[in-house]
Amino acid sequence: MARPKQVDKQLVEKIRVSYSNGDITQQELAKSFGLSQSTICKIINNYIHRYSNITFSGEADVKIGYKHGN
Repeated sequence: MARPKQVDKQLVEKIRVSYSNGDITQQELAKSFGLSQSTICKIINNYIHRYSNITFSGEADVKIGYKHGN
């Protein structure tokens, strides 16, 4: 997997545009770009590689699970 510092501006823009279209998950992006899902999340949320002027809007499906003790 590529390290976050090795991800160039063009790749970051591709990732952000792909995700903003709403047709692909972070996990699918990670697999297709050879990055971790965590890195994809950081790119999308501007925690790293903050040189984008793409804005995101809309809704996201969130699934939360909770398992209470045995």
